[in-house]
Amino acid sequence: MKKGWISTIGGITLGLVISFFTLEYNGWKFIRHDRDGEVYQVTNEIDVNLITNSFFIIVASGVAIYIALRLVEKFSGKNHQA
Repeated sequence: MKKGWISTIGGITLGLVISFFTLEYNGWKFIRHDRDGEVYQVTNEIDVNLITNSFFIIVASGVAIYIALRLVEKFSGKNHQA
């Protein structure tokens, strides 16, 4: 049970750190001007690709941590099964 919680929290933390430093987010911003050059509308949009890629990195980090914990438990000889 502890492996699940550790891999979930660790995956979220590690995945967010990796996503922050590797994926670039500049933001999507559409600026509309009128005929005089004045800004009359600014639209900020969410970058769906960034969110999707961050999610995949978080899931992959969680799975990698879970597998690492299983291997450490298996090879350490301390198999705590009820």
